[in-house]
Amino acid sequence: MGLHEVAIGGIYISPLLVFAILALPITKGVLMLIQKTPLPRWIWHEMLFICALYLLIFCILTLIVGVFF
Repeated sequence: MGLHEVAIGGIYISPLLVFAILALPITKGVLMLIQKTPLPRWIWHEMLFICALYLLIFCILTLIVGVFF
C-alpha cells in the first residue's frame, strides 16, 4: 500500500485516512484483550487511555507501512 494516495472512483484519498480507519478495529481488538485482564482497574481516565491507545496504534501502523512497504 505504501504512503501513496488511494484512488476510489476517481477521488484520491489520503493514506492517513485509510490507516486511521484500519486502526479502529485494531484498537477495538486490543481493548477487548485488555478488558479480559485485571489491567482496567489501573486505568485512571478510560477515554483518555482509549484515545492514547488509538493514536499509538495509528502511529505504529503508519510507521510500519511507511518503512516496510
